[in-house]
Amino acid sequence: MLPTEDIIPITYMGGTGGTFLCHFIVSAKRNIQTVIELSEYGNAHKNNLKDLYGDMDGGPAAPNQPKIDTVFAEIEKINHGVTGSPPLQAPYYTTSHIVDVNLINTYFKKSIRITYDTDDHTETSIVFYGKWYIDQRNQWAIEGDIDKLNEFKPSNPKKSHALSSKMFQSKFTKLENMPNILFISWKELFKGNIEELITKISTFTDINPDNFSRESLIHWRTKTQYCIDTFSETK
Repeated sequence: MLPTEDIIPITYMGGTGGTFLCHFIVSAKRNIQTVIELSEYGNAHKNNLKDLYGDMDGGPAAPNQPKIDTVFAEIEKINHGVTGSPPLQAPYYTTSHIVDVNLINTYFKKSIRITYDTDDHTETSIVFYGKWYIDQRNQWAIEGDIDKLNEFKPSNPKKSHALSSKMFQSKFTKLENMPNILFISWKELFKGNIEELITKISTFTDINPDNFSRESLIHWRTKTQYCIDTFSETK
């Protein structure tokens, strides 16, 4: 099996902005300039754009192959015209917590990877806590989804995510001699020069740099900083 050119997955560790990055790229691909609607602390899960949605594939500790199978199941729906959406233009962008880079290269000709450094653990764990544990659980409560509330209830979510982040950090580092993967660091996405970030993504994706919503990126960064400021002292 040759790696597909039709799908470009964005792989990332929870708390590093993968869902927003996918929205940022897909909205540019479709030339949508509307500023994304985010949760109180910047969670993009409810209103994000992806070309392929599929079911949630579990975190980084979950097996990799089912995550890949989920992505390809969605492409089959498009191929058979059963997505219920207007026809999409390849390549299709989606998100996944696939950890194994070699496995990614086996199935996908190109991919995008969010990396992070050891000094990012605390920050991304706070982001995960505010955006996922607080905001997402609040959303499940509003929706009355008791099963999800009971399923995701760690005793110390910030600490457990920090430990997981450290465990997988070596997997989410930039690798040399892999031009088929666009490596974007957490620091670039969260605080880097906006025009340099857009140029980097545009060059890799061939999406017009003018199509990227600077306002959405600024909005996401502002909400993310608010999340960090709010929960920095929370244990």
